[in-house]
Amino acid sequence: MTTETEFKELKETVAVLAKKIDSINELLTKRLIETVEPLPDEVEAIKEYKEAKKNGTVELIPWEDP
Repeated sequence: MTTETEFKELKETVAVLAKKIDSINELLTKRLIETVEPLPDEVEAIKEYKEAKKNGTVELIPWEDP
């Protein structure tokens, strides 16, 4: 049977691991977002959207969950 001291040590270890995982997750997210260039069709879609927005021909449709 595990003692209270062992439980405290385990809890501390899990807390340290959770912090490290969060840090790694933040780093990966930052690196992935900053390094991914848009595809040519995405660039074209953005241009079309901006032009439509400028002309007032785009309509915002709210997202609805099924």
